[in-house]
Amino acid sequence: MASLRKQRSSSVWYAQFYVADETGKLKQVRKSTGQKSRSKAKGVAAEMERAARSTMEAASDQSTLAKGVLAEAVNELEQGRFNAVSARKHLARLLEISTGEQLQQWTVESWAGEWLRRKGQGSSKATMARYAGHMKSWLEFLGTAQKKPLESVTPQQVRAWRESLLAAGRGAKTVSGYLKDLSGCFRAAIREGILTVSPCGALEALQQDTHDRKPFTSDEVAALIQAAPSEQWKGLILTAAFTGLRLADAARLSWDSIDLEAKQICLMPSKTKRKKVEVRIPIQEDLLVYLLAAPVADDSPQAFVFPDLAKRSLAKGAGLSKDFPRIMAAAGVSRGKASEKQGAGRVNHERGFHSLRHTFVSFLANSGISEETRMALTGHTTRDAHQIYTHHEGKTLADAIASLPSLSANAEASE
Repeated sequence: MASLRKQRSSSVWYAQFYVADETGKLKQVRKSTGQKSRSKAKGVAAEMERAARSTMEAASDQSTLAKGVLAEAVNELEQGRFNAVSARKHLARLLEISTGEQLQQWTVESWAGEWLRRKGQGSSKATMARYAGHMKSWLEFLGTAQKKPLESVTPQQVRAWRESLLAAGRGAKTVSGYLKDLSGCFRAAIREGILTVSPCGALEALQQDTHDRKPFTSDEVAALIQAAPSEQWKGLILTAAFTGLRLADAARLSWDSIDLEAKQICLMPSKTKRKKVEVRIPIQEDLLVYLLAAPVADDSPQAFVFPDLAKRSLAKGAGLSKDFPRIMAAAGVSRGKASEKQGAGRVNHERGFHSLRHTFVSFLANSGISEETRMALTGHTTRDAHQIYTHHEGKTLADAIASLPSLSANAEASE
């Protein structure tokens, strides 16, 4: 890299740099830039160095050129000017001499952007929103350091980011999700040969502090239906309790996923869409009665079963997620224990809308349905994932099945 010098008797800057001769040895070049402005002189010096190297390289073979690059690196070492930037510069020149390829030099920011671009080719909108949010948090934490080379990231920086998330009040499970995505970003860089190790690998796992989700009892589901503020909310609760669908899938359930004649719901849950996991769920009698009586907003097969609710936000702490705790309060149904949080983090409770999914699995388990069948109905692909959702109310199998028809009676009583 060219340096600038100025003679005592002159106000003009001189460029000084080294180029390799025909034998690979360095020779010093010193030329006037003709500029009195240092910034302008710097640009002229860089162009002089580039032109001198191009001329020399045109008449040299690969071996000679490579020796010249190595000689420059040694010269910088001897002068104490060799650093990470120098190393990347020389490595890029060696690669170009050998293969003609340009070495892509990634910064933390540019690689995060590239990783998001690639993930966007096969991820759902919800997943991409999560990835983008986590990467934004990471880059904002780094500040100006995001402009540095990707390999400059240290385990200490990642640990400090994690600690800042915890200090802001986020739970251990949430923070682990942030780190999981960042780790995926670095693993992709390792696969590309950009990095050799991930700075996330040195961090120990966080001890999880969130409560397990608890299911509702049959009587509580009936109370929730009775307290629902609209017919669509009643149908949404029925759907979640007797299909196990998550909030997003249940609220945006469309008529083309429902076969009333075959009494079956068939769809691909959004969470497992990438894995092409399709679920076929027989329609329970109470839910069938509701669906047969439900009005259809338009003739389109893609019309939503719950058109008003489908338009609402699904964000945590807002929209439908915020409405359901109010329904629980109106029904006199406890939200269960709350996690102890400090700072700006969201307080989690043992029970919420997602508990209806646990309720469905528990109904199946209490009725003696096999694990394999339960997994097929819920779309779980591993036993570990499925077992989180299985609870027993301590009732006999007959009592669990006999309690289901009472939900329809309670729902009708509220009309």
